Amino acid sequence: MKKLLLIEPGSRLKYQKRKLQYFENVANKHYFKRPSLALGVLAGLTPPDWEIEIMREPLDQIIYRDDVDLVGISACTQIVNRGYEIADEFRKRGVKVIMGGIHPTVLFNEALEHCDSVCIGEAEPLWKNVLEDVLTGNLKRIYSSDKLFDLKDYTSPRRDLISSGFKSFIYDPGVSVEASRGCPHSCDFCSVGLIHGNKIRYRPLDNLTAEIDSIESNKLFFVDNNIVANVKRSKELFRELIPMKKTWTAQSGISIAKDPELLKLAVDAGCNGLLIGIESVLDAGLSKYSKNPGKYAELKETLTRLKDHGISVLAHMIFGNDFETMETFQETLERLKELDIASASLGIMIPYPGTKLAENLEKEGRIITRDWDYYDIHHLVFQPLNFSHEDFLREMEKLRNDYFSFRDIMSRTMKYQDPKVFGFNILQRSHNKVHHSLETDFA
Repeated sequence: MKKLLLIEPGSRLKYQKRKLQYFENVANKHYFKRPSLALGVLAGLTPPDWEIEIMREPLDQIIYRDDVDLVGISACTQIVNRGYEIADEFRKRGVKVIMGGIHPTVLFNEALEHCDSVCIGEAEPLWKNVLEDVLTGNLKRIYSSDKLFDLKDYTSPRRDLISSGFKSFIYDPGVSVEASRGCPHSCDFCSVGLIHGNKIRYRPLDNLTAEIDSIESNKLFFVDNNIVANVKRSKELFRELIPMKKTWTAQSGISIAKDPELLKLAVDAGCNGLLIGIESVLDAGLSKYSKNPGKYAELKETLTRLKDHGISVLAHMIFGNDFETMETFQETLERLKELDIASASLGIMIPYPGTKLAENLEKEGRIITRDWDYYDIHHLVFQPLNFSHEDFLREMEKLRNDYFSFRDIMSRTMKYQDPKVFGFNILQRSHNKVHHSLETDFA
């Protein structure tokens, strides 16, 4: 029987730079990282005559051995260096390695310095050919498809092979489910369209609901970029979910609050939390990111409507825009608190390879480092327009410390009476504290 090992690398910075054992976890393996569905889907597409193992760092410790026929590594930018390390070690032992994911898709020549083969884009149309070529000893250097995968042929992930990492009593977001792929927006910082395209594709409802019905947990998380991008489709999905008695959270556009029927259906279907990419609460930011209301007062009214329907909103925020100044940090903090949402992710903008943001910053000579380890929301890898490197990080630290003070966390928890609000806020506070200690002067 042929052996397939699928690997999701961990972050080198989180563990090695803190002088911890790489696989040691301060929360007793209550690891705040949502499992990648990609490897589970590949396992589901693999014929039964293959022996399959999925490993997720740091929950699983990788043991390098030579009795594996193929190692598949999926990596985004901030974990790709660790992926390269793993690939190098297996290749030293004569094991074939294929890499995929958004970073190897964009920088495939870089990835090929560390692996035998690269899968460019979505793997579903290519996986059968990859495995056949392994069996015949003819693995190609590059696998790519000239069209996006048709989700009518979607295969559910092998969840039985995936370490969840979500056993903490603090926060349980639920089992990840994918209902669609792609995003019609063209935000300059976003890399979603580079691999999934700018047109949304949907799974057939019967295919999707059959998978949901098979999931034992009553908690779900929809990984789609926007669960309500197609209103008609979303209403159909929510009607199907109502009798299933699940509770769920999802990424969503704020437009859900503008359609009373859609909002009511979502609540009736079990929605109790939404992750919304607000990006900025400043007037300049609300104008730039046109997917949001153009006025702060309208944004506030819309978010209040969601709260009144029992939906906890987590706002995704990004910092580092050219319109930001020292003064706007305080204005942002004041507006965030005034919005009275459940929580917010306060991240530094990342110029991911292949994005318009990276292209523009590159032209302006403002990229500070291409050490991919630092390409996460906690490190500043480019020169801001109106700050020194040190001043920007200082303002970010002040903002995060204030917003995630114990006093404010408890206030938000009491207002929402929702355990996951406390859990998410505490985890965000913890992550911010950990990552602050990792700041490295690489400028």
